Amino acid sequence: MRRTRMIRGVSLLVVGTLSLAACASGASPSPSAAAPTSAPPESMEPSAEPTPTEMPGTKEFTAAFTSVGLSSAPFLAAIALLEDQGYTIETPEIAESELVTQGVASGEFAFGSGANNATLAAVEQGASLKAIVARVNNEWTMYARNSITDCAGLGGQRLAIHSEGAVSTAMVRNYIAENCDGTEPNYLVIPGSPARLAALLADEIDASPLELSDSITVDNEASDRFSLLSSFAEDLPNLQTTSIYVNGDFAEENPGTVLALVRAVITINREIEGDAARLQEIAEEFVPQAINPDTIEAASERYVDLGMFPPDGGLTDDRMQYTSEFFGPDGAGITSAVIPLEDWVDLSFLEMVLDELGS
Repeated sequence: MRRTRMIRGVSLLVVGTLSLAACASGASPSPSAAAPTSAPPESMEPSAEPTPTEMPGTKEFTAAFTSVGLSSAPFLAAIALLEDQGYTIETPEIAESELVTQGVASGEFAFGSGANNATLAAVEQGASLKAIVARVNNEWTMYARNSITDCAGLGGQRLAIHSEGAVSTAMVRNYIAENCDGTEPNYLVIPGSPARLAALLADEIDASPLELSDSITVDNEASDRFSLLSSFAEDLPNLQTTSIYVNGDFAEENPGTVLALVRAVITINREIEGDAARLQEIAEEFVPQAINPDTIEAASERYVDLGMFPPDGGLTDDRMQYTSEFFGPDGAGITSAVIPLEDWVDLSFLEMVLDELGS
């Protein structure tokens, strides 16, 4: 399959700041409000709403990623599907999810793929961003040295996190606050679950949040040294950790592009549903550098069995309200207030795709 995927280093300079983004216009429009790209047929009334294919949109844009792994493979496959339809898309990978969010907020990138807590924090500062479809459901686990048998055992231990603003870090801090408030691990920043897995296996750290695929590697290769301390996926099943989101101005100007991307994501997710072999095939094609060939079959089966790539797009009002509250002042404390759904979520594109393809 043809690819135009471009990976940039972690030193990528993100142009613009959230303060500039705060001056940008606000919410993206409902898709039905967009003007058609060409004159409607004579039989159409002037007030009739355009169909999805009539929505204006560019075929050139950038979608930024952070820490590409198995959970990103379906989104990359969706981008490849669009490329086969004539789109030209760049997909830079950036170490810190906060930089992806800033890049989308400033207009450097049209779309971002990353943590919802970073999106909420940016929106509270005035950024125009909208979550449009889930990239993956909550897949996170926390692994620790076997001698660490409870939350309090993390005190003074080397606990590696992705970054201060990462969604996995927020869940780690919430876990500690809920189960052993006051415990102080020795936090180390190691971006990327695969990198933290390598550090764990090398005995360079004592605990870390890991993506589902990396946790399987620990179970297979190092269960004599490390074991599951907490499953955030089981403890917080309604938390929507990771979404694909869009710059508000871009969505307003290019609703057809947003719709096409959401449609491609749902199309790939439905190919994967109940088909672990298809997920493995996609992972081996799009993220070969991030998979363990010895565990990819088991990892693919686990992701599919748990429905990690939702065929309905994953996002609902209830899930996103829960997510707003989890990251709000009475939860993880990422935002000083619970951000209203209309300020950071736009389900209209997803709803249109589900109407088109079937729920």
